[in-house]
Parts: sequence; structure tokens; C-alpha cells
Amino acid sequence: MSIIVEKVKVVELTLEDGSKILCRGGEESVRKSWDLWPVVSARWTGEEETMQWYSDINETPDGFWHM
Repeated sequence: MSIIVEKVKVVELTLEDGSKILCRGGEESVRKSWDLWPVVSARWTGEEETMQWYSDINETPDGFWHM
């Protein structure tokens, strides 16, 4: 098991009804939110956060992924 650490930008998403939500998790997270919610704009807040999570999958030198 390994710990993955990634620094990500905090993005403010504005929805069609004018409400706003914060999105953390990087560009992929913003893209997914755009598909899930009626997002009309995205703006970086100037903030960054550090995200951490555990992974049970490890890549070995042979290029294969092992659980």
C-alpha cells in the first residue's frame, strides 16, 4: 500500500442558477463536475490544497500493476 500526495487548485464553479460550489481534485475533477452539474463557468480561487489518499495498487519495475 502506498500514500499518494497531490497538490491541487481549488476551483469555484458557477451553476446555471447562479449558485457556486467549490471543486477540489484537479482538472479531471473539474471536467467531471462539468458533466454532472449545469456549470456555466469555472474560476481558480487562488488557493491550493494538498490531497492525500491510500492506494492498494503498486506499479513494479516490470511495468505491471500489482494489488
